[in-house]
Amino acid sequence: MNLKDTAARAAILGTLHKAIGDELKAAKRELGEGLRAAKQETGTQKISVSLDEGQDIGTASLVQPKAEAAVTDAEKFTAWVIENFKSEVERKFVTSVKPGFQKKLLDQITAAGVAEWADPETGVIHDVPGVEMQGRAAYTRMTVPDAGKQAIAQAWQSGALAHVVLPELTAGGAE
Repeated sequence: MNLKDTAARAAILGTLHKAIGDELKAAKRELGEGLRAAKQETGTQKISVSLDEGQDIGTASLVQPKAEAAVTDAEKFTAWVIENFKSEVERKFVTSVKPGFQKKLLDQITAAGVAEWADPETGVIHDVPGVEMQGRAAYTRMTVPDAGKQAIAQAWQSGALAHVVLPELTAGGAE
């Protein structure tokens, strides 16, 4: 392949890469919206993904992470740590809780599911001010095992996916 051909190939692949990336973002956004709607309407959170001939190639799921502890009022949280665990405070021009201690507390509070922390040395259970349990946003997860990827590759190579992918790419999405 000569340099001119290589440049043309790079330009074509770059343009297609961008167009496919844009379409993938749009498809994932649409999938997420659809899964959220399905969960509200019917409770469905997982669907199988199939090729036209009905062969299952994977799954798409709506994942709802468990709530996690978060510092919602840094001043109250820091004041509590200063009062109860002075060695875990770093003093600079500003007062802050050591990141390692904060992470440890938040991880343990998340595991407990309430804004309380049990001191392992004393057994005292502390209500931790400035920390609340907060829900996290649901997200979609696509799972396509190797066999599904192989089936997609074969369908692509045979041209069987042209009606699924090519109309979006040739409808002006590529710039």
